[in-house]
Amino acid sequence: MPAIGVPSRLGRPIGRVTSSPGNLPPPLLPMLYTWFKRRRRRRLLNEAFPDEWMLYLDKAVRFYPQLTPEDQRRLRDDLRVFIAEKHWVGCNGLEVNDEMRVVIAAYACLLILRKSIDVYNRLDTILVYPDSYLALESAFPRSEPVPIGWRHGESWSHGSIVLSWNTTVDNIRDDEGENLVLHEFAHQLDMSDRFADGVPRLGSRQQYHTWKEIMAAEYEQLYDDARSGRPTLLDQYGLSDEAEFFAVATECFFLRGEEMEERHPRLYEILTEFYELDTAKMF
Repeated sequence: MPAIGVPSRLGRPIGRVTSSPGNLPPPLLPMLYTWFKRRRRRRLLNEAFPDEWMLYLDKAVRFYPQLTPEDQRRLRDDLRVFIAEKHWVGCNGLEVNDEMRVVIAAYACLLILRKSIDVYNRLDTILVYPDSYLALESAFPRSEPVPIGWRHGESWSHGSIVLSWNTTVDNIRDDEGENLVLHEFAHQLDMSDRFADGVPRLGSRQQYHTWKEIMAAEYEQLYDDARSGRPTLLDQYGLSDEAEFFAVATECFFLRGEEMEERHPRLYEILTEFYELDTAKMF
């Protein structure tokens, strides 16, 4: 679920930069940062992909063997960059290992297989709990945090995602149309425009209009089906709000693509356009 407005890490202080001798002019700093980032990534990708990581992909990432060789290569490259550039934090005594990093990164990067890894630039930290955890929240900026319930995952707008590893593994093993990593990272894509409203950053005004129209209609259909007791393909947790509906729809798109295309063709169409993937034929 998305959590808005509370950062998980203290921001790094940035001093004022002037153009006095010994300092770079401010306009050159972003260019220099980009150059160093590209150079670092090139060096990383020139290294051989670890054999052990391939075993994790083959074992735990069910869609990987079904990708084309070019898509497999791109996914491997993206996940290596993702793993290297994010902070990985184990919580409640958990030590984050390579298997956890590879599996989480692979599902996160599946969402952006046709996009740039830089879509996740605002994401800084992945916190991994061994199991569900008791979430805390402050009613006011300086008030004492209080427990608000047990959770399996959260996605924050200021740089962090929280995941339960046991839930992640259970989702992969059970294959029942739920995937915590896809769900929480869909929230990150939704919040790429800084709003958790079920509308990610799109390419045109017409796309926004079509997106809102179809999403509203599909949300109403899910509501009517749930109220009438009819079985639904989409998880009814998506009725929580528009942001949860988008995250649930994303899970269904990647895990139940053929069924979504048949039962929710308009929803499938706009997700195909957004993700630039035809999952009904791919997986």
